[in-house]
Amino acid sequence: MSTENESYEARVANTCQSLAAQLSYDESPLESDLKHALKEAAHALDSHSVRLRRAGAHLEVVNARGKARQLTIRERLARRLLRGGMEIRP
Repeated sequence: MSTENESYEARVANTCQSLAAQLSYDESPLESDLKHALKEAAHALDSHSVRLRRAGAHLEVVNARGKARQLTIRERLARRLLRGGMEIRP
């Protein structure tokens, strides 16, 4: 089910997402609240474990599941001011 390279955060996020997919917003208020909480937890775990990857001339931020985005202006500026040594926290 999980690969050797997959991080702990990615596995937990996938578990939260798959459990949320089995729940419904229509059944009961408790079930809908649980589904929402699981989706929020998966998103939080994804955004807390990011790494930088060079894509040609640009840098990309890759989350735990492998989704990539380009650095924002603020992140590029902070990286340049700190001379590349920084930890990116969303």
